[in-house]
Amino acid sequence: MDFSKDLSIIILAAGKGKRMKSEIPKVLHRICGQPLIYHVLKQAASLGPKNAFIIIGHKKEVVREYLDNNFPSVKAIDQDSQSGTGHAVMMARHDFPDMGKNILILSGDSPLITAGTLDSLIKLRSENDLSVSILTSITQDPAGYGRIIKDRDGKVLKIVEDIDASREEKMITEVNSSIYCFDKDHLQENIDNIDIQNSQGEYYLTDIVEMLINKGKRAETFVISDHQETRGINDRSQLSEAEDMLRQRINKKHMKNGITIHNPSSVYIEGTVQIEPDTIIEASCFLRGDTVIGKGCSIGSFSQIDNTKIGRSTIVKSSVIIDAEIGPENNIGPYSYIRPDTTTGKKVKIGAFCEVKKSSIDEGSKVPHLSYVGDTEIGTGVNIGASSVMVNYNGFSKSRTIIEDGAFIGSDTMLIAPVRIGKGAIVAAGSVITGDVPGNAMAIERAKQKNIKNGAVKYRNRKKMDREK
Repeated sequence: MDFSKDLSIIILAAGKGKRMKSEIPKVLHRICGQPLIYHVLKQAASLGPKNAFIIIGHKKEVVREYLDNNFPSVKAIDQDSQSGTGHAVMMARHDFPDMGKNILILSGDSPLITAGTLDSLIKLRSENDLSVSILTSITQDPAGYGRIIKDRDGKVLKIVEDIDASREEKMITEVNSSIYCFDKDHLQENIDNIDIQNSQGEYYLTDIVEMLINKGKRAETFVISDHQETRGINDRSQLSEAEDMLRQRINKKHMKNGITIHNPSSVYIEGTVQIEPDTIIEASCFLRGDTVIGKGCSIGSFSQIDNTKIGRSTIVKSSVIIDAEIGPENNIGPYSYIRPDTTTGKKVKIGAFCEVKKSSIDEGSKVPHLSYVGDTEIGTGVNIGASSVMVNYNGFSKSRTIIEDGAFIGSDTMLIAPVRIGKGAIVAAGSVITGDVPGNAMAIERAKQKNIKNGAVKYRNRKKMDREK
C-alpha cells in the first residue's frame, strides 16, 4: 500500500534516559554503529510518509544537530517540559492540519522495530476504519509494560500503565509497545482532553484509547509474534542486548544473500556494510561504516575494515583497513595496517606486518613484509624488499616518494623523501637513498665492509676484563 499521501509519523524522543547514566541523549546512544533514533527513522522513512515529526526535549540542541545533518526532512518539535507521552503529542497539535489520515506514533528508543510490522499496523487501522490500532506483544515477563485490558469477547477497553495496574491487571501478558496508528481527526479532537489523574501526574497517551472507546469508537491490537521487536532501551544492559539482536539480524540477512559467515555470533557487521555473494567472513571480524566488499572475497579472522571498498576475489588476513580502496585479487596481511587514502590496483600484495598510509600501489606490485609505505606512489610490477621504509617526515613536513614501473627495492632500504626511483631501476639492499635514481640504474649506498682479524676474540676478552674489575 502507498501511504505517502495518507501517512504522517510522530516520533517521541524527548526523554532524558536517566538510567543510561550519560551526558549523551538516550536516542543518540549507538548500536551497530548508528544512534537509536537512526534505526527508527530508517524504518519509518521506508514507509514513504507524507511527512515526519520528532518531539525533542532533553539536550535538544544536540539531537537537532544530528537530525539536521542526517535527516533534514524530519521536523523537530520542542517539548521543553517532559510531562508524559500525551503531552509530547500535544506539542505537534499545530502541525495536525498538514498531516495525513494515518498518524503513526513511534518511540525513538525502539531500534528493533521493522517497517513490515509498521506497515501491518497501519493497514489494520486503515482497512478496518479504526480510531486506533495498537501494536502489542505477548510476554511472560510483562513488568514495566502497560497492560492491554480487553473484555471477554476480546475487544479493547483500555490500556493501564504498569505503575497504575491492579494485582489482577498485572497478571495480563499482552503488553503495550507504545506504538500506535491513529485516525488523525480522532486524535486531533481528543488529544487536549487528556488529564493527569494518575500516579505519575503525567499526560498519558494511553488514556486517549479509553476516551475513544467510551465515545463508541473502535480500537484493535496487532499482536506481533516477537516481543523483542518492540522493546525499548532504558539502560546500558538493554542497549547491549538490543545490539546483539540487531547484529544477528544483519548477519542472517547477509547469509541469506549468499555470504558465508563462520561463527556469526562473533562477527560484527554494521547495517551500512554491503557484501557481494560468495564472500567468506571468518570469526571475530569487524566491518563498519560504508564498507563495500566485492564478490568472492575472503576476510580472515580478527580483521577490522572501516569505510573501505574491497574489490572482488581479494584476500584479507587478520588486518586493519581504514578509509581505503583495495583493488581486485589483492592479498593483504596477515597483520597489516592499511591507513586512510590508500588505493591499490589489481593483484597487489601487501604482506605481513606492513603499514601503508596515503599511498597508491599499482597493478602487480608487492610489499611483501615488514615495511612502511607512507605518502608514496608505486607503479606497476614493483617489488619492495622486506623491512624497507619510505621516510616521508622530516620533523616539520611530509614529502612524497615516487617509485616507477618495474623498479626493485632491496631489503632494508630507506628512501628519504622527496625522491623518485626511475622505471626499471634497482636499489641495492641496505641502502639509504637521498637522491633520485634514473630509470634502469642501480643505486647502492653502503659503507665499505671491514673485517678485523680475531676481532671477536679481542672483544669478548675485553668485556670479560671489564666484569672482573
